[in-house]
Amino acid sequence: MKKYRLTDPKTLLGVLNKLQGIPVTLPGTEFKYIIEGAKVEKGLNLSTNINLTPLQEQMGKPDKLIAILKENKVELLIKQVNPFQNDLFDVIEIHIEPLERSAPRAPIKNISVEKIQLAETVDIATILSLYGKTSIITQTINSFQSHIENTLIQNNYFIKKVNVGFFYAATSPLLEHLSQLKTSYFLRDAHRKIFYTDKSFFKPDTKMQPREIDSMLGNLLLNNIKSVLIVPLFTTSNVILGYVEITSNMPNLGNDFLADEIDSPNGMPAVISFLESSAEDFIFNLELAYVKEWEQVAGKETIRDLSQDGRGIGIFFSGKDISDKYPPGSKVSFDIIINNQIYAFLGNLKGWKKPSSSGEKSILGLRIHSCNIANGIELLRAYSSKIILNEIK
Repeated sequence: MKKYRLTDPKTLLGVLNKLQGIPVTLPGTEFKYIIEGAKVEKGLNLSTNINLTPLQEQMGKPDKLIAILKENKVELLIKQVNPFQNDLFDVIEIHIEPLERSAPRAPIKNISVEKIQLAETVDIATILSLYGKTSIITQTINSFQSHIENTLIQNNYFIKKVNVGFFYAATSPLLEHLSQLKTSYFLRDAHRKIFYTDKSFFKPDTKMQPREIDSMLGNLLLNNIKSVLIVPLFTTSNVILGYVEITSNMPNLGNDFLADEIDSPNGMPAVISFLESSAEDFIFNLELAYVKEWEQVAGKETIRDLSQDGRGIGIFFSGKDISDKYPPGSKVSFDIIINNQIYAFLGNLKGWKKPSSSGEKSILGLRIHSCNIANGIELLRAYSSKIILNEIK
């Protein structure tokens, strides 16, 4: 059965525009609303906001809305943006499910990829432990640090420094604990000894002695550092590699959302999502720099499907099974001709789906990280969104 789970803000906006003027219902109640003023708000991560106008006297407390269309059931997961503005909501995700279980999957037709090449996985962790920060690695780190710092500053964070480190050289008790637990750490306020310990964040008082914590905080304050965020970095084969450390001279990285509404969509979830996405591209670039040889495995194949953000792609593969030589994490390059122009994409192999019968083809699951032309990934995202929106009736 075809079912879409949508999270891309621009795709969400397209769905919400189609729902304008159609009553939506809070499940299990008689509360109905009209969606108005749908728009995408810029930030670390784009968010999609709506205003709800109740069709009864009371507003209620909606967190999920249902709309029944001609051929689909649409479910919206929402969260109030501001407790003092009870009609403004952030749309977290939308689920679209056909009313008929036999509804066909939206196909992608007549889009081919050319010159598919694969390269064996690169053990970047071993390279780092043997050679340390080479000039290539240092250059990639500097670019990543600048990207993180500039983006955070543009979004109203007060950043003193962004540092990328590797656990093979870790010496402090804190970093040793983080390397073992593979978890994030956030010191909100060194002066007031406030840590963020919700969800999977590191809880210092369970692993460190009080004197260790006091010494760590004292050293930070001597250097006028009030808050620290550390997020671990993993290779494409999910081996812990290092960390990105962000420091600030102000509590909560100088950001109002982290100070007042840390668990709001624009608070810690936005920071972590941004850092994890950026880190994935960073690790890919580190590994790509050490690829020595590419093997062309196909001249021309057909695209099976696209993720809504344009980065995930499934490609039919008619060649022989070489999954033992190229496991998940292998590097991939391929071309797509768009408007008579060659777009060269680079990414990671996420997995092989082998045929269940002799008449079927294998499917390569890929994650795209870059394109030689700046708008390449955006074009794929827009095409994927168009397919999804055309299915909503």
